[in-house]
Amino acid sequence: MVLFPAIFPGCKKNNSDVIPDTFIDFTIDLNNPQYIDLNVVGNTIMISAQTLGIISLGYDNHGILIYRASEDEFYAFDRTCPFEEELNQAVAIDNAGDVTAECPKCHTEYVLPSYGYPTDKGPGTYPLKMYKTGLSGTSLHVYHR
Repeated sequence: MVLFPAIFPGCKKNNSDVIPDTFIDFTIDLNNPQYIDLNVVGNTIMISAQTLGIISLGYDNHGILIYRASEDEFYAFDRTCPFEEELNQAVAIDNAGDVTAECPKCHTEYVLPSYGYPTDKGPGTYPLKMYKTGLSGTSLHVYHR
């Protein structure tokens, strides 16, 4: 008798990094009026490829959220909702003072100061994909690997 493992196409990977790796490497000037909201600790901005004048940004071109955690610490997140099986939904914030981002489809709410982990609002269990950041003067570098 030959046993075959059961394959369930609707199941997710069993790890916390469900968003595929994407090349990310850009720098923004915090003195630029487009990014002025990041001069306040606790603020968040959404950045798109159009904002930077590049072809693509983030998984499936959903863009990046940048949250200022302290004077010298920033968190950058892919906007792709890790709960959505097709990964075709982007989380959003309502205004710069938001510390949570929400998926418009599954309504999972992600807490940015808590490294993008979801609350119990919505079905999501994985955090948003994070990218690395580095601050040098007023230049913020966001990158992956």
